[in-house]
Amino acid sequence: VRNLEHQLAAALADSEVAKCDMERIMKGNTNLNNALESLQSERDVEILMLEEEHKSSFKMVEAARAASMQVTIQMNESKLKDVQYAADTEINRMIAKFDKLKGELENVKKEKFQTRRSLDEAISRLQASQEDIVDRSMMKNVLLDWFARSGKSKCQVLEVMASLLHFSEEEKEKVHLYGGSSGISKVVESVATLPPAATDVQNLEGDNVQDKWVNFLLAETEDS
Repeated sequence: VRNLEHQLAAALADSEVAKCDMERIMKGNTNLNNALESLQSERDVEILMLEEEHKSSFKMVEAARAASMQVTIQMNESKLKDVQYAADTEINRMIAKFDKLKGELENVKKEKFQTRRSLDEAISRLQASQEDIVDRSMMKNVLLDWFARSGKSKCQVLEVMASLLHFSEEEKEKVHLYGGSSGISKVVESVATLPPAATDVQNLEGDNVQDKWVNFLLAETEDS
């Protein structure tokens, strides 16, 4: 009987120990579940924070990318405006230069036309007055020859002068040439020393060289 009591007491003691172990194990399991749940909550919070951070980073990257793109667009637009302004300025400069060259060309054409017309008029006047041009060297020699001669020979030289200067009949009469030219066509050149003229050439009357020349010949003829 005592042996059974001892076995029962031992069994009860083992049962108490087992019960305590079981409670300890259940408590540990509960603590483990609580820990797992806490870890899961922390993990969920970390995941949520990571997602929020990722979204925030993505938004920041997108904002930075959009800002960079906007800056690039503005820079390109500014460069495009500068290029367009430079192109417009160059075009306007070329147009102004073309207009200036066109105006200069028109002026050159006008000047050329005026010069051509003036030249034509001068040629026409020269051709019209060619018959009135007398070589100075020839007239000088004729005048010297007239001073060097006397009598009829001097009158012949005077006829040559009248022919060269296209004297009218009235002018020929004024220098005592009657009956027209004698047909003399060549005057003897002379370089001999001549006596001074009897007429003061500074006080000759006449509005032009031809009038003075005629008055000089008349005076010299009267003195001779």
